[in-house]
Amino acid sequence: MDLLGTLAHQLQQLKQQAEQIDQQPSYGKPQNWFDSSVFSCRSPHLTDYVLEAQRHLQHLQTNNLSSATKQRLVQRLSEQTSALTRAFRNVDTRHKPAAKAVKVKAAVQQLSATSQQLYQQLSDTQEFERRLLDMISLANRDNSADAIQRSLALHARLGRCRKALTDIELQIQDLEQRN
Repeated sequence: MDLLGTLAHQLQQLKQQAEQIDQQPSYGKPQNWFDSSVFSCRSPHLTDYVLEAQRHLQHLQTNNLSSATKQRLVQRLSEQTSALTRAFRNVDTRHKPAAKAVKVKAAVQQLSATSQQLYQQLSDTQEFERRLLDMISLANRDNSADAIQRSLALHARLGRCRKALTDIELQIQDLEQRN
């Protein structure tokens, strides 16, 4: 296989890899891959740059070019393939989310989970308060000594329950003020 054939094969392989890379989600604002002195296209997709290099190769393979034009095309193609090779080696850094974005997302998820947990805890405690009030009303119907003791114990539990409700509401308020 001649050199141009080998280069055409390599560019075809790069195109397939570029198509796979372009399908991966990229984080942040899309940017151009290369300097304008190397490629004339401006695109966030790596495939567009490989296609430009393939067009230059096809143009080079035409026979009616002067030797100066062929030399310029070979130089340009050399720069492009070198730049493409470097880009493929460093593609992981372009597609990884920024560390700060990952930390922010984790913090938001944690706050959301904490918020949901607090609201669930508030709901559960309010339900417990309602049940205690029902039990107290039942105990107050009976005037026996045992019922009075039970009523006092239920009032003590109700006091602790209401203190817990106040604490949970303060935690929710603090969490919402931080956001």
